Amino acid sequence: MRITALGAGYMGTAMALVARQRGHEVRLWGTWLDDPMLDPPARGELHPRLELPLGDLAIFRAPALEEALRGAELVICGVNSDGVLEVMRRARAFLPDVPILAVTKGLLPNTEGRMDRIDRCVSEVLGRDARWVHASGPAKAMEVARDVFTWMHFAGKEAAFCAAAMRGNALHVSETPDIAGAELCSALKNAYATGLGLWDGAVGAAAHNARAACFTQAIVEMERIVRAAGGLAETVYGASGVGDLHVTAAAGRNRIFGERVGKGRKASDVAREMAAEGLLTEGYAAIASAMRYVAEQKVEGVPLLRAIHAVIWEDRDAKTELLALPAAMRS
Repeated sequence: MRITALGAGYMGTAMALVARQRGHEVRLWGTWLDDPMLDPPARGELHPRLELPLGDLAIFRAPALEEALRGAELVICGVNSDGVLEVMRRARAFLPDVPILAVTKGLLPNTEGRMDRIDRCVSEVLGRDARWVHASGPAKAMEVARDVFTWMHFAGKEAAFCAAAMRGNALHVSETPDIAGAELCSALKNAYATGLGLWDGAVGAAAHNARAACFTQAIVEMERIVRAAGGLAETVYGASGVGDLHVTAAAGRNRIFGERVGKGRKASDVAREMAAEGLLTEGYAAIASAMRYVAEQKVEGVPLLRAIHAVIWEDRDAKTELLALPAAMRS
């Protein structure tokens, strides 16, 4: 099968390597921001983020998008949420009508200005229903690329087609038609992982019970948000929700972001500091997007998300907000 992977960062490249391991003909296209990722492999060196060789992946630069997509039978979208709609606008005239397996996560404003799922926003940009399959679950790119046992959850009408193309070796793939639930879990987990990190900073090692309680509350709130959107509770309690939140909260940039803010620092300062370190903090924007989505959808019963938003976006004291959480959960 001829597969084109869009986005040469961590996850786009990792999925391209998996596809190549399955014997597919794979093209890796980098956006206008990805030249630093592609320059070393073009010289026969390692990918600078994954620290792996790209082997015989065919590399395409940003101006060659049409050529990279020509004849593709499956497209992997690894472009982050900030750039995905612009990439789809540029690709619209020559994007084949094939399934798009996306590891892109987040919520975006639709043409009416309301926060919505990425698959819907992409369909608006393309002017047709995108054959979107969302890939979620606890899948850290460094481990996916190195063939470490990973469970991913593919969601969408053509999940089975994508799963057949990608599963094998250490990659286990389950399938569901519940794209609403899977996309929302992916969009929300960075926000909640940041909140769990707040405990590490505000209280420290003596907060095991509190972190576990907040992890449980995060899942409860994610279920409420997913069900309000027509998604399934079982998606939240599987790899897309529990699994992904667990790995993100245990070992992710968003937990680190939350921990630093929990120590009393302003979120905006920490976000700039981490950006200078080359660490993308998706949770920062994800918290604002999630709160806006919840307000627009009139979802009630999300005290943890409200507390996280108060600390990160309203500069409230982390310890004060966290210690008030038990009372808020009872109200």
